Amino acid sequence: MALSIGDRRLGAILLEQGYVNDGDLQKALVRHAEVGGRLAEILIDSGLVGEKRIARAIEEALGIPLVNLLVVTPEPQAIAAVRAQTALSVGAFPFALEGGTLRVALVDPLSSVALEALEDDSNLNIEPYQALQEQISWAIALNYPELDLTPVTPTETGDGTGGQMGQRLIARGLINDAQLQVALDAQQQTGEPLGVTLVAQQVITEDQLYELLAEQAGAIYLRNPRDFQPTEDVLGSMMRADALRLSAVPVDETDNGDVTVVASDPRKRDDIEALLGRSMQLILAKPRDVDLLIERFYPQRGRLGEQMVQQGSLSREQLREALQVQAREGKVKPLGEVIVELGFAGADEIDSALQKQNAGGGRLEDTLVQSGKLSPEMLARSLAAQLGYEFLDPVQNPPDVKVALLIPEPTARRYGVVPIRMQGDALVVAMKDPRNVFALDDLKLIAGREIIPAVMAEKDIIRLIERYFGNQGMADLNQRLQDESRKRDKESQKQSDLDLSAGLDDNAVVKVVDGLIREAALQDASDIHIEPTEHNLRVRYRIDGVLREQNELPKGAAQSILARIKIMGHLDIAERRIPQDGRVRFKKGSIDIDLRLSTLPTVYGEKAVMRLLQKASNIPEVEQLGFSEHNFQRYLDVIEKPNGIFLVTGPTGSGKSFTSFSTLKRIARPEKNTTTIEDPVEYEIPGIVQSQVNNTAGMTFARALRAFLRQDPDIIFVGEIRDTETAKIAVEAALTGHLVLATLHTNDAPGAIIRLDEMGVEPFNISASVVGVLAQRLVRKVCPECKAPTNADPDVLRRLGIQERDLRGAQLMRGAGCARCGGTGYKGRMGIHELMVVDEPLRAAIGAGKTAIEIRDVAVERSGMKTLRQDGIEKALQGVTTLEEVLAVTSS
Repeated sequence: MALSIGDRRLGAILLEQGYVNDGDLQKALVRHAEVGGRLAEILIDSGLVGEKRIARAIEEALGIPLVNLLVVTPEPQAIAAVRAQTALSVGAFPFALEGGTLRVALVDPLSSVALEALEDDSNLNIEPYQALQEQISWAIALNYPELDLTPVTPTETGDGTGGQMGQRLIARGLINDAQLQVALDAQQQTGEPLGVTLVAQQVITEDQLYELLAEQAGAIYLRNPRDFQPTEDVLGSMMRADALRLSAVPVDETDNGDVTVVASDPRKRDDIEALLGRSMQLILAKPRDVDLLIERFYPQRGRLGEQMVQQGSLSREQLREALQVQAREGKVKPLGEVIVELGFAGADEIDSALQKQNAGGGRLEDTLVQSGKLSPEMLARSLAAQLGYEFLDPVQNPPDVKVALLIPEPTARRYGVVPIRMQGDALVVAMKDPRNVFALDDLKLIAGREIIPAVMAEKDIIRLIERYFGNQGMADLNQRLQDESRKRDKESQKQSDLDLSAGLDDNAVVKVVDGLIREAALQDASDIHIEPTEHNLRVRYRIDGVLREQNELPKGAAQSILARIKIMGHLDIAERRIPQDGRVRFKKGSIDIDLRLSTLPTVYGEKAVMRLLQKASNIPEVEQLGFSEHNFQRYLDVIEKPNGIFLVTGPTGSGKSFTSFSTLKRIARPEKNTTTIEDPVEYEIPGIVQSQVNNTAGMTFARALRAFLRQDPDIIFVGEIRDTETAKIAVEAALTGHLVLATLHTNDAPGAIIRLDEMGVEPFNISASVVGVLAQRLVRKVCPECKAPTNADPDVLRRLGIQERDLRGAQLMRGAGCARCGGTGYKGRMGIHELMVVDEPLRAAIGAGKTAIEIRDVAVERSGMKTLRQDGIEKALQGVTTLEEVLAVTSS
């Protein structure tokens, strides 16, 4: 059922003011599409937001006042201006008349239909007010006696059981008088039931609330009502739309014909019995559990039988009879089943995600993505398969540029949608979630044609939006640079370093630089190199660890472009003789990144290198770091230790920072005091105290560490151990009961022990403090789009020490090269690891001052360590990377 304009406005208001989140609103919209009615009623019935909160939000956003009809004395001439039947049908009560303006309290002040009906009935201008629904019902029944309705006096809070419940809770010792008064005061503001208010304030638990509600209603409360197996006949006594509207599910039938119903709201008991047409036994359950039962037993949306009942061509009794003889076929499968069938995750992973979801709320798909079990692209494919929509890959289904501008940029960015192609007179639009009815309604209105939704991964949609709108004019600007350069060259052949700023306005240079950064972000580059050569300005992006050439810019543009970059990094544009370092914050459209800037004088002018820093929110979970099954659990065990020093080692660019901060995200809980010292601070992580080295001011790693020890720390992160003093203080901190996480530049895990020894830390302190060392490298992953089985190169096998018999059962893969991977055959990178957990045999070897080779032998033979090369070879034999990549980054 389509949303009214008023409901769309209400959804936008509540979302903007933070009263509901996007997930809850989407859930309410899906329910609205099936059961109809007002969006506000669905939000209130679902317990997502109270009636008074909705009224306050509308008052704040639109200035429509909330009036209390219990204290208003209505004017007889105002009541007479509207017919009783009109007031009842639109949920409105007129209470004052001033000149030609009639003041009316409405249940839904955003309803244009209600306002038009009131204007037509009264021939007056309508000034809308808001009032609570039960107050309007009471006022209509009291002041329109011709309707023959019984006035039911509303309570001040809108919760007639509030006082009763409060006294019961006090009698049970669950709350005290002060807590009750605080909850009642909050209830006056929100209009939500007292029990919901107390749960929100964490005074009582949800289970305690529903146990009490069940007692009041003479019902049974079940904490986990999942064991029911109702027959088709029992389920047929209620349609899905009924179940959603009443938040109830029929689950059994007694011998005397009574129906057992699981419901979340005992106040709807009479409505449920009236629908069933017979007596019922009520079982009370939490709303979340009832929703799960509805999705389990009524998975089909818009079934033929229910559509026929709603259209009046089939009675409920006829539908029930038909359901007795018809098995359910063609039902929409749960998303978990679809994911398993597509081979994206195993059944045990789905069960694990469901447990996490049920414990912490949220949707199954979000839980799977956050846990690293499912990629965003896999989620999009699964959603498309579940809902029956087309899945679009931007490489295989490139958008038609002719339709790009049918949707304006603000709308495309707001909803995250991209026009793809025309299909007849309809427009095919790529969306993250095609169930967003707000977006579909607006797109249809804006485009002036039918919309056919399709599913695309969110990251691909964002990239297409940026390519459509963010880079508009870049080609023209580059051509303009080329033309201006050629023009100047003709005028002065001897001039080798032209400044085009006189020929180009500042805005043009800004757009060129913004375009370079934006495109680097879209290509997942880690670094941008802008380097003047003898004849041009060379631009290269480092993607998956390899530099790739981009379009060259004319040499004459170098000075103005470098000046713009230095201005962004707050550097001295007049100083070109010495290197400079800075930081750039770039935010344009959906691209929001920080960049670390470094400039260097060269013989042809200044070179700039910008490193693109990921946002803290993009730092992966530890599940996504690429650990093998052998290493993953051992890694989790060692980082959860209460004290000791854990070292992450590897050369520059091996992913140490990502691993370190991913680890911090896992272990830095709110009850822990986590402090870091970094040079520089790359990722700002909420909840963690971060400090930055400032050698000029005397803020060194060692000095910061000494200060940390006086700050009552639990977890300390040292960006890099560079000197003896820092190493000794870090070890001392680990020995005195703190967990220290630090990075170190060594080639392998045993080498970290020797490095600490060389820095002057005594072997017995090293053996007592170090709990583990993780050495890692990054290898490129085979592109999933163009990968194909391949044979091993004999020379590579020889150099890696692999025998032919070791290849039995292997799945060696190689990428042929495609548009998605830029012809390289690789897409993305992953870690290979050497995890050395320090146990008793290793502790003895370290304390005895053994060499790195001897420590390695003990770690491999007695502690189960796999070397970097072994871990890499295993991943290559699984087809994730290639043997050539492993050979390139490991030495032995």
